[in-house]
Amino acid sequence: MEVLEKIFNFALIAATLRTTAPILLVSLGGSFTTKAGIFNIGLEGQMLVGAFFGVLGSIWTGSALGGLLCGVLAAVVMAATFSLLVVTLRANEVVVGLALNILAGGLTISLTKAIFGTRGSIVSGDIVGLPPIDIPFIEDLGRFGRVLSGYTPLVYLAFVMVFVVWLVLYRTKLGLYIRVTGEKPEAAEALGIPTALMQHIASLLCGVLAGLAGAHLSLGYITMFAENMSSGRGFMAVAVLIFSNGDPLKVLLGCLLFGFSDAASLRLQTFGFPSYIVLMVPYLVTLGALFALTYRQRPKVIRETLESLSLLRRT
Repeated sequence: MEVLEKIFNFALIAATLRTTAPILLVSLGGSFTTKAGIFNIGLEGQMLVGAFFGVLGSIWTGSALGGLLCGVLAAVVMAATFSLLVVTLRANEVVVGLALNILAGGLTISLTKAIFGTRGSIVSGDIVGLPPIDIPFIEDLGRFGRVLSGYTPLVYLAFVMVFVVWLVLYRTKLGLYIRVTGEKPEAAEALGIPTALMQHIASLLCGVLAGLAGAHLSLGYITMFAENMSSGRGFMAVAVLIFSNGDPLKVLLGCLLFGFSDAASLRLQTFGFPSYIVLMVPYLVTLGALFALTYRQRPKVIRETLESLSLLRRT
């Protein structure tokens, strides 16, 4: 009982908010592509290049803001490449996404060795991380206040962006065009909506948020870059997008679930639980969520299959 009290406390809530932020940012970026009718499996690669170039930019410019901008720019370039291949050249989105993920992994390893002469991680005193923000009047609320204060700006931004993305998707003309493009592309073209342009815009917006997520990993979460630093968070975001259909509020709930599982697994490891079991927790949650979604949709799939067979018999 004492062990459970030490694990499940206010520190776990704070860790959950911190670990949720990168998954939430990249998932909200994926909301744009999902609503535009694109299955973007390349989120992992966009996060990874954002994390690497965030550190590189921080060292080059000597500022966290410079690193943040470099990370976002790198992820946007990756997103633009994905958009060019998928939207303009009509390549298979899954193949392109997987290829760009592999490219991002190889590119960051090669550049780390070429620039820093090492492979594995970049740990340097020249890296300028994002400073935490202490909110005085919230800290006066005691332990609950301390849970809500002391995070880097991107943690706060991640939760604010839930409302911003919802506002863009459901209360602006751009969001309406993006949703119509994904749901009814033929109707969108009949109405004169440039569907290809909407998908390009959605992909670039996704790149911006994925770059912020990656920069948060290397400049906010910890101040360093490590090989394969995204550690499957992009694939977790894809899982969130599958069962939320890109709705920002559902995305928030799904990301909190994954953030909690990630934070809990880290705390379990500090209490002596075997690392190989602890590291499985976020992925078991992912599989469980996907299974629950599939099980819920099973009657619909069966019904559609029976209707199809009935039509075949009539013909």
